[in-house]
Amino acid sequence: MYELIALLTTPIIWVLGLIVLGLIFGLKQRRKKLCFLGRILIIVAGLVLYLFSISAISDRLLYSLESQYRQPHVDVLSGLDIVVVLGAGYHPSGALRESADPTGLAYARVRGGVKAFKNSGAGAIAFCEGWREDARESGAEVMKALAIELGVREDKIITEDKSQTTMTNATELKRLLATKENRHIGLATSALHMPRAERVLRQIFAGDTIVPIPVGYLYTPENRYLDNFIPSARNLQTSTEALHEWIGMLWYKIRYSR
Repeated sequence: MYELIALLTTPIIWVLGLIVLGLIFGLKQRRKKLCFLGRILIIVAGLVLYLFSISAISDRLLYSLESQYRQPHVDVLSGLDIVVVLGAGYHPSGALRESADPTGLAYARVRGGVKAFKNSGAGAIAFCEGWREDARESGAEVMKALAIELGVREDKIITEDKSQTTMTNATELKRLLATKENRHIGLATSALHMPRAERVLRQIFAGDTIVPIPVGYLYTPENRYLDNFIPSARNLQTSTEALHEWIGMLWYKIRYSR
Protein backbone atom coordinates (compact mmCIF):
# COMPACT_ATOMS: atom_id res chain seq x y z
CA MET A 1 0.00 0.00 0.00
CA TYR A 2 2.80 2.43 0.89
CA GLU A 3 4.47 1.84 -2.48
CA LEU A 4 1.19 2.72 -4.21
CA ILE A 5 0.82 5.88 -2.14
CA ALA A 6 4.41 6.85 -2.96
CA LEU A 7 3.76 6.32 -6.67
CA LEU A 8 0.68 8.52 -6.55
CA THR A 9 2.68 11.38 -5.01
CA THR A 10 4.64 11.76 -8.25
CA PRO A 11 3.53 14.72 -10.40
CA ILE A 12 4.63 12.98 -13.59
CA ILE A 13 2.09 10.23 -12.83
CA TRP A 14 -0.60 12.89 -12.49
CA VAL A 15 0.43 14.37 -15.82
CA LEU A 16 0.44 11.03 -17.61
CA GLY A 17 -2.94 10.13 -16.10
CA LEU A 18 -4.47 13.40 -17.26
CA ILE A 19 -3.04 12.95 -20.77
CA VAL A 20 -4.38 9.39 -21.03
CA LEU A 21 -7.84 10.48 -19.88
CA GLY A 22 -7.68 13.45 -22.24
CA LEU A 23 -6.86 11.22 -25.19
CA ILE A 24 -9.60 8.74 -24.28
CA PHE A 25 -12.23 11.46 -24.03
CA GLY A 26 -10.81 13.27 -27.04
CA LEU A 27 -11.48 10.22 -29.21
CA LYS A 28 -15.21 10.48 -28.47
CA GLN A 29 -15.72 12.68 -31.51
CA ARG A 30 -19.44 12.03 -31.62
CA ARG A 31 -19.87 13.35 -28.10
CA LYS A 32 -18.70 16.96 -28.20
CA LYS A 33 -18.83 17.47 -24.44
CA LEU A 34 -16.47 14.56 -23.80
CA CYS A 35 -14.21 15.69 -26.63
CA PHE A 36 -14.02 19.18 -25.09
CA LEU A 37 -13.31 17.68 -21.67
CA GLY A 38 -10.48 15.64 -23.17
CA ARG A 39 -8.84 18.79 -24.54
CA ILE A 40 -9.20 20.52 -21.17
CA LEU A 41 -7.55 17.60 -19.40
CA ILE A 42 -4.57 17.68 -21.76
CA ILE A 43 -4.21 21.43 -21.18
CA VAL A 44 -4.36 20.86 -17.41
CA ALA A 45 -1.69 18.15 -17.74
CA GLY A 46 0.62 20.61 -19.47
CA LEU A 47 -0.08 23.25 -16.82
CA VAL A 48 0.65 20.83 -13.96
CA LEU A 49 3.90 19.76 -15.61
CA TYR A 50 4.95 23.39 -16.11
CA LEU A 51 4.07 24.57 -12.61
CA PHE A 52 5.93 21.80 -10.81
CA SER A 53 8.94 22.28 -13.13
CA ILE A 54 9.62 25.91 -12.24
CA SER A 55 11.58 27.06 -9.20
CA ALA A 56 8.88 29.56 -8.26
CA ILE A 57 6.86 26.52 -7.15
CA SER A 58 9.53 23.93 -6.32
CA ASP A 59 11.46 26.36 -4.08
CA ARG A 60 8.30 27.23 -2.16
CA LEU A 61 7.57 23.57 -1.57
CA LEU A 62 11.15 22.96 -0.51
CA TYR A 63 11.27 25.96 1.81
CA SER A 64 8.00 24.97 3.49
CA LEU A 65 9.77 21.84 4.79
CA GLU A 66 13.40 22.84 5.25
CA SER A 67 12.66 26.11 7.07
CA GLN A 68 11.08 24.28 10.01
CA TYR A 69 14.42 23.29 11.58
CA ARG A 70 17.83 24.73 12.38
CA GLN A 71 21.06 23.09 13.51
CA PRO A 72 21.04 22.39 17.27
CA HIS A 73 23.40 24.34 19.52
CA VAL A 74 26.57 22.60 20.70
CA ASP A 75 25.19 22.57 24.25
CA VAL A 76 22.22 20.53 23.02
CA LEU A 77 24.49 18.10 21.20
CA SER A 78 26.59 17.55 24.32
CA GLY A 79 23.56 16.07 26.08
CA LEU A 80 22.81 13.39 23.46
CA ASP A 81 22.87 9.70 24.34
CA ILE A 82 22.78 8.41 20.75
CA VAL A 83 22.74 9.79 17.20
CA VAL A 84 20.46 8.09 14.67
CA VAL A 85 21.09 8.47 10.93
CA LEU A 86 18.34 7.47 8.50
CA GLY A 87 19.29 6.01 5.13
CA ALA A 88 18.57 7.48 1.72
CA GLY A 89 19.49 4.72 -0.70
CA TYR A 90 22.72 3.31 -2.06
CA HIS A 91 24.31 1.86 -5.19
CA PRO A 92 25.06 -1.83 -4.54
CA SER A 93 28.34 -3.47 -5.46
CA GLY A 94 28.54 -5.45 -8.67
CA ALA A 95 28.68 -4.79 -12.42
CA LEU A 96 31.10 -1.85 -12.85
CA ARG A 97 31.09 -1.00 -9.13
CA GLU A 98 33.66 -2.81 -6.97
CA SER A 99 32.10 -1.66 -3.71
CA ALA A 100 28.76 -0.19 -2.70
CA ASP A 101 28.38 3.58 -2.52
CA PRO A 102 25.77 5.72 -0.76
CA THR A 103 23.69 8.06 -2.89
CA GLY A 104 24.53 11.75 -2.70
CA LEU A 105 21.64 12.28 -0.32
CA ALA A 106 22.75 9.42 1.92
CA TYR A 107 26.32 10.71 1.91
CA ALA A 108 25.11 14.09 3.18
CA ARG A 109 23.16 12.37 5.97
CA VAL A 110 26.11 10.23 7.06
CA ARG A 111 28.56 13.11 6.92
CA GLY A 112 26.22 15.40 8.88
CA GLY A 113 25.37 12.68 11.38
CA VAL A 114 29.03 11.79 11.97
CA LYS A 115 29.92 15.46 12.43
CA ALA A 116 27.15 15.85 15.02
CA PHE A 117 28.21 12.62 16.74
CA LYS A 118 31.82 13.78 17.06
CA ASN A 119 30.63 17.09 18.53
CA SER A 120 28.22 15.41 20.93
CA GLY A 121 28.40 13.43 24.14
CA ALA A 122 26.64 10.45 22.51
CA GLY A 123 27.98 7.00 23.24
CA ALA A 124 26.81 5.47 19.96
CA ILE A 125 25.68 6.26 16.43
CA ALA A 126 23.04 4.13 14.66
CA PHE A 127 22.50 3.74 10.92
CA CYS A 128 19.09 2.58 9.69
CA GLU A 129 18.42 1.10 6.26
CA GLY A 130 17.62 -2.41 5.06
CA TRP A 131 18.58 -4.55 2.10
CA ARG A 132 17.83 -4.08 -1.58
CA GLU A 133 16.73 -7.22 -3.39
CA ASP A 134 19.60 -6.89 -5.86
CA ALA A 135 22.29 -6.09 -3.29
CA ARG A 136 24.96 -7.98 -1.39
CA GLU A 137 24.93 -5.47 1.44
CA SER A 138 22.39 -3.44 3.39
CA GLY A 139 22.14 0.32 3.38
CA ALA A 140 23.13 0.35 7.07
CA GLU A 141 26.36 -1.50 6.24
CA VAL A 142 27.17 0.96 3.45
CA MET A 143 26.66 3.91 5.80
CA LYS A 144 28.70 2.19 8.51
CA ALA A 145 31.64 1.73 6.12
CA LEU A 146 31.54 5.42 5.24
CA ALA A 147 31.35 6.41 8.91
CA ILE A 148 34.46 4.35 9.68
CA GLU A 149 36.26 6.11 6.81
CA LEU A 150 35.21 9.40 8.43
CA GLY A 151 36.85 8.38 11.70
CA VAL A 152 34.13 6.73 13.79
CA ARG A 153 35.22 3.74 15.83
CA GLU A 154 33.46 0.52 14.81
CA ASP A 155 32.51 -0.33 18.40
CA LYS A 156 30.49 2.91 18.57
CA ILE A 157 28.30 1.95 15.59
CA ILE A 158 24.90 0.25 15.65
CA THR A 159 23.37 -0.99 12.39
CA GLU A 160 19.65 -1.56 11.87
CA ASP A 161 19.35 -3.40 8.54
CA LYS A 162 15.73 -4.55 8.31
CA SER A 163 13.79 -1.35 7.58
CA GLN A 164 12.64 0.08 4.26
CA THR A 165 10.55 3.08 5.30
CA THR A 166 10.76 5.91 7.81
CA MET A 167 8.22 4.20 10.06
CA THR A 168 10.07 0.88 10.04
CA ASN A 169 13.36 2.75 10.59
CA ALA A 170 11.94 3.80 13.95
CA THR A 171 10.13 0.60 14.92
CA GLU A 172 13.04 -1.69 14.04
CA LEU A 173 15.52 0.57 15.84
CA LYS A 174 13.38 0.55 18.97
CA ARG A 175 13.43 -3.27 18.95
CA LEU A 176 17.20 -3.19 18.57
CA LEU A 177 17.97 -0.73 21.37
CA ALA A 178 17.76 -1.51 25.06
CA THR A 179 14.45 -0.57 26.69
CA LYS A 180 15.07 2.79 28.34
CA GLU A 181 13.37 6.15 28.67
CA ASN A 182 14.41 9.77 29.07
CA ARG A 183 17.14 9.38 26.47
CA HIS A 184 18.17 12.27 24.25
CA ILE A 185 18.21 10.92 20.69
CA GLY A 186 19.80 12.99 17.94
CA LEU A 187 18.02 12.46 14.62
CA ALA A 188 20.17 13.13 11.54
CA THR A 189 18.36 13.18 8.23
CA SER A 190 17.83 15.51 5.29
CA ALA A 191 16.20 18.82 6.18
CA LEU A 192 13.56 18.02 3.56
CA HIS A 193 12.76 14.72 5.29
CA MET A 194 13.02 15.97 8.88
CA PRO A 195 9.36 17.02 9.49
CA ARG A 196 8.09 13.51 8.71
CA ALA A 197 10.99 11.70 10.37
CA GLU A 198 10.80 13.69 13.60
CA ARG A 199 7.05 13.07 13.94
CA VAL A 200 7.61 9.34 13.49
CA LEU A 201 10.42 9.09 16.06
CA ARG A 202 8.50 11.18 18.58
CA GLN A 203 5.64 8.72 18.26
CA ILE A 204 7.72 5.54 18.49
CA PHE A 205 10.16 6.82 21.15
CA ALA A 206 7.49 8.58 23.18
CA GLY A 207 9.48 8.36 26.42
CA ASP A 208 12.57 9.99 24.94
CA THR A 209 13.55 13.44 23.70
CA ILE A 210 14.15 13.71 19.95
CA VAL A 211 16.71 16.31 18.89
CA PRO A 212 16.48 17.13 15.15
CA ILE A 213 19.83 17.40 13.34
CA PRO A 214 18.87 18.54 9.82
CA VAL A 215 21.52 18.10 7.12
CA GLY A 216 21.78 18.45 3.36
CA TYR A 217 19.71 21.61 2.86
CA LEU A 218 18.66 21.99 -0.78
CA TYR A 219 16.84 25.33 -0.78
CA THR A 220 18.70 27.96 -2.81
CA PRO A 221 16.48 30.72 -4.25
CA GLU A 222 17.11 31.91 -7.78
CA ASN A 223 18.90 35.28 -7.96
CA ARG A 224 17.40 36.22 -11.33
CA TYR A 225 13.64 36.74 -11.43
CA LEU A 226 13.06 35.21 -14.87
CA ASP A 227 14.88 32.01 -13.87
CA ASN A 228 12.03 31.33 -11.45
CA PHE A 229 9.73 30.62 -14.40
CA ILE A 230 11.99 28.56 -16.65
CA PRO A 231 11.07 24.85 -16.36
CA SER A 232 13.72 22.22 -15.67
CA ALA A 233 13.94 18.54 -14.76
CA ARG A 234 15.76 19.49 -11.54
CA ASN A 235 12.83 21.61 -10.39
CA LEU A 236 10.40 18.82 -11.22
CA GLN A 237 12.48 16.40 -9.13
CA THR A 238 12.54 18.87 -6.22
CA SER A 239 8.76 19.32 -6.39
CA THR A 240 8.32 15.55 -6.48
CA GLU A 241 10.47 15.04 -3.38
CA ALA A 242 8.70 17.81 -1.45
CA LEU A 243 5.23 16.56 -2.37
CA HIS A 244 6.30 13.05 -1.36
CA GLU A 245 7.07 14.37 2.12
CA TRP A 246 3.84 16.35 2.52
CA ILE A 247 1.66 13.51 1.27
CA GLY A 248 3.72 11.03 3.31
CA MET A 249 3.02 13.01 6.49
CA LEU A 250 -0.69 12.97 5.70
CA TRP A 251 -0.61 9.23 5.01
CA TYR A 252 1.30 8.50 8.23
CA LYS A 253 -1.18 10.59 10.21
CA ILE A 254 -4.09 8.59 8.76
CA ARG A 255 -2.38 5.20 8.90
CA TYR A 256 -0.54 5.36 12.23
CA SER A 257 -2.46 7.88 14.35
CA ARG A 258 -3.32 6.58 17.77
